Amino acid sequence: MIIDCAFDEKLADELKQYLVENGFIVHNEDGWTIKVDSPKLRKEDLELFLKKTDKLEDYQLIPADSDTIILAIKVPIEDFGLARCNMCGFVAYKEELIAHERAHGVGVL
Repeated sequence: MIIDCAFDEKLADELKQYLVENGFIVHNEDGWTIKVDSPKLRKEDLELFLKKTDKLEDYQLIPADSDTIILAIKVPIEDFGLARCNMCGFVAYKEELIAHERAHGVGVL
């Protein structure tokens, strides 16, 4: 399994240390990417790391493919100038969302 810490070398170092202390075989891919050779590593193990290091509220685990998980800081969509439709959850730029939300009301008087 590969764990990409999204360019956060400090987080990667903490995670490497945690995994080694818990018996996992860890290799450096680069400063922020970790390869774990042990097939027994589970998502729950990574969640426990986040909980024990008080990072659970600020970070999220994002599956990238069958063998890669991204561990990254949660960032609200509003920080990117995006908004979510109140009716269906569609995500768009605020200007585009106005037209989208109006489309929900088409044919309704």
